[in-house]
Amino acid sequence: MSGLNFDVEPNQFKTILVGVDESEQGYFALINAVHQAREDDSKLVIATVLEMGDLSTLEAMSLSLVKEKRDEYQANLERYRDYAHSKGVKDVEVVFEDGAKAGDILVHEIAPKVQADLIVVGAHSHEGFWDSLGSQAAYVSRHARVSTLVARQLYRH
Repeated sequence: MSGLNFDVEPNQFKTILVGVDESEQGYFALINAVHQAREDDSKLVIATVLEMGDLSTLEAMSLSLVKEKRDEYQANLERYRDYAHSKGVKDVEVVFEDGAKAGDILVHEIAPKVQADLIVVGAHSHEGFWDSLGSQAAYVSRHARVSTLVARQLYRH
């Protein structure tokens, strides 16, 4: 193992972006992002994306139902902000977007705008805006230009 330099310091992140949804894995991503933000005294940006493809045709055509869904997501973001503050994170911002693919929006729109140097996402979810079994997390891992953490909550039987 010659040539390895173990004197290098680990990254201390300045701005952590976490993508959340209403799944257990999404909450686990939030918990991990809050922990890292507290550890590094970082800014924490909590983002959620309303994927219009997740809405049924009837819902997507009804402005009142779309507004109701947006209001629900906004209220949840405020709860997540309160949670982060309660755990000692001083600088917390929330971001709500809607569009086609959450991973794409996180990587190419939100992360550059907030100057994130770490993106945290849940491994997968069974409901919410993350597509089937981790495709959004895989997308973020492959396409992000900054460090990523895919948080996976282990289930013990």
